[in-house]
Amino acid sequence: MEPLLYLVHRIPYPPNKGDKIRSFNLLRYLAQRYRVYLGCFVDSHEDLAHADALRQWCADACVVPLNPRFARVRSLTGVLSGEALTLPYYRNAKLQSWVRDIVKRERIGRAVAFSSPMAQYVRGLPELRTIVDLVDVDSAKWTSYADEHRWPLSAVYRRVGE
Repeated sequence: MEPLLYLVHRIPYPPNKGDKIRSFNLLRYLAQRYRVYLGCFVDSHEDLAHADALRQWCADACVVPLNPRFARVRSLTGVLSGEALTLPYYRNAKLQSWVRDIVKRERIGRAVAFSSPMAQYVRGLPELRTIVDLVDVDSAKWTSYADEHRWPLSAVYRRVGE
């Protein structure tokens, strides 16, 4: 089977909420057709316990713990840099290094990034034919949140909605 890199912003197992159901079903589909190398974040201790279950669908997995509180603080650097707040939220040197290493070692030529912030991990890798699933394009939702909340949350939500 041909190798494929699959990058997901939240561990796709167990499939117990919207984005995880979708990303899990995509993982199962891809695993039938490719040797899948999964890179993902896990943002709860309960989900971390399921990391080993991914082995049945993946040739290898890099599961990176993500502390949502620290990630929210880190995302504020996007206000200064002008980038989307989700990019620094999900930026991680360990995952970036793993992606570069696994692509080179396994000669991976295809990638699927599930959600826009995961696409940052394939930038600078022109050998990868990449599909980005923009599952998270919901700027109207964030703009409506801005109208419903007081400052400073309204400013943050409005910025995310841009």
